[in-house]
Amino acid sequence: MVARKKCKSIIDEKLFDILLKDLRGGASLFSACRKAGVSTQEFYEALQRDEALFYAYRMALADYADTCTDDIRQIVADLKAGDLDNSTAKLLIETEKWLAQKACPEPLCNVITQQASQDDDAAPLKEIVVKFV
Repeated sequence: MVARKKCKSIIDEKLFDILLKDLRGGASLFSACRKAGVSTQEFYEALQRDEALFYAYRMALADYADTCTDDIRQIVADLKAGDLDNSTAKLLIETEKWLAQKACPEPLCNVITQQASQDDDAAPLKEIVVKFV
């Protein structure tokens, strides 16, 4: 269950947990809402009213993006094993990258860092550069 402050919400916690589970599994918001029996409008209204629900929603999308990363690793392993040809592997990897970017356009760690910097006077972490030599 989602831990949150008491807030009058259109969507109860049980339905919200069903939505989050489906989103983590890669379902679209539309299909997850339809399965839970709520409209996307009701879902967005609930997110606007409750910051903890919004954070849980963002976490679910970030979890799905991480799943896409795991899928990419599996594709690379299959390519190395000779189970996939280069063009198929490239297409699959690009698709997984697109899905991850669509689910989580801004890494959640950036959002958390920005929120922390707004709460504190500490400067946010702007960029991490990784160089492969």
